[in-house]
Amino acid sequence: MSDDFTREWEQLKQEAKDQTAQAAQDQDAGTPSMRLARADGPPPGPGPLGVGTPDLGLSSAPIRKTASHFHTVKSGARDKSRLDDCEAVGRTHATWAAGAASKDCVDAWQKHLHHLGDLVEDATKALTKAMDQHISDDTSVAARLGAAGNWLEEA
Repeated sequence: MSDDFTREWEQLKQEAKDQTAQAAQDQDAGTPSMRLARADGPPPGPGPLGVGTPDLGLSSAPIRKTASHFHTVKSGARDKSRLDDCEAVGRTHATWAAGAASKDCVDAWQKHLHHLGDLVEDATKALTKAMDQHISDDTSVAARLGAAGNWLEEA
């Protein structure tokens, strides 16, 4: 270990001893013991290991609302396509040499658009799943940090 680290470690240990001694004196004198200050007040309620459920201010509502809206629009649009009008034009002008080619082009374009819609839908599902995992991980870490903080306060 470096000399700087050793000095800092010794200083921290001495400060902890001094604080513990001060807390014991305060308790003997009837003064409330020193507790670590919380930036946001006490935890919102008991949870695992006596830690409150952490509120990290994370909201999944905007992503869920957008994903839900996309699913609704996509499912409604799948069977309704203005490209069908082009197919009708191809049938109307069936004697034209371009009629069949126009229909094939429109069919290919429509399949491509549906494929792109499927890709976007898959992406919204993956994004929602990843968001849920990140929120779960962040909440879990916050709970463990809170438990460690409570343990330190009681030490």
